[in-house]
Amino acid sequence: MVNADFERVYRESSDAVYRSAFRILGNSEDAEDILQTVFLRFLRRDLSLGIVDKPEAYLRRAAVNAAVDLIRTRKNKASSIEDLVHEPSRKAQQELSSRLRDAISRIDPKWAEIFLLRYIEGYGNKEIAELLDTSQTMIAVTLFRARQKLQNEIRLESGSLAL
Repeated sequence: MVNADFERVYRESSDAVYRSAFRILGNSEDAEDILQTVFLRFLRRDLSLGIVDKPEAYLRRAAVNAAVDLIRTRKNKASSIEDLVHEPSRKAQQELSSRLRDAISRIDPKWAEIFLLRYIEGYGNKEIAELLDTSQTMIAVTLFRARQKLQNEIRLESGSLAL
């Protein structure tokens, strides 16, 4: 890939790649690290693999996979009682976000990508289908399965039978 092509792809896709990573990780520094990692890998990848037809979709998927991998490698940090006392609503929101991120890290990366594109990025099923070069039916089925799996993962993690 020539530098001009890489720069164009970076300009066109970097915001979307960053948002994809940030939505999973909830941390701007980690999302920036993922952004750099994804584009470095993209730049260094073997040119014999050919040109990627839809670079933004490819890079978003790479960002989702890298973010999920990062979550899997980290241990959960214990929360302090002081945080719970001073900011209970913020702490509850952080706990919910953390549980969702953990659950997303445990489902199929393709399902996670589609779930994030739909519910976090706000794309419609038709747009996601076009972006990922698949049918709207496949997107709808995948979203249904992803929601069910995420609900089960959160239930298992919290030890409850209801959300």
